[in-house]
Amino acid sequence: MSFGICLISAVHLGTTPISSLPWALAKITEFSFGTTTFFCNLCFLLIQIILLRKEFSKLNFLQIPLVFLFSLSTDFWMWFLSDLPDLSYWMLLLLSLLGNVFLALGVAFEVRSKSIPLPGEGLVIAVSVVSRQPFYRIKIGNDVTMVILAAIAGWVFLQEIYGIREGTIISAFVVGIFVKFFSKLLDRIWPLNQEG
Repeated sequence: MSFGICLISAVHLGTTPISSLPWALAKITEFSFGTTTFFCNLCFLLIQIILLRKEFSKLNFLQIPLVFLFSLSTDFWMWFLSDLPDLSYWMLLLLSLLGNVFLALGVAFEVRSKSIPLPGEGLVIAVSVVSRQPFYRIKIGNDVTMVILAAIAGWVFLQEIYGIREGTIISAFVVGIFVKFFSKLLDRIWPLNQEG
């Protein structure tokens, strides 16, 4: 997932909706993308605690080391991808699409493993539980909110809308499609029994 997000971001055609706020904050604060990802996710965890109160399981605190490793991985991949050669627009668009494939594959494995989610997804789950709305509806609302907050932050502090471009729109549409494809593929290759 981290590699996919970084590949999408490194080609500078826009980042993923969920990463748009950390991406803008990295530009504003000059902290690394991994650092702003970590702190944004800590805020998402705090909102989960506020929303769920007594229903917040202590097991969910494992999201902290998980997102710490994810953030370290994000900084590694951004360093690794920092010297991309000059490429044509269409090649950059293709790399952005490839990043979405990696991201979707990671999400499909995360969902399939039923492991502890990253705080961004944990927040969506918490809002879904409290509001009694379907996950997908809250996910769309969350992504739109992150993009709006990133646009506002960029406009206020940078006088530009930073990191939100065609790649962001593509990611918003194709990741779900790719996740569905990979989930069906994994069901064929590695079927789970009813107990999981």
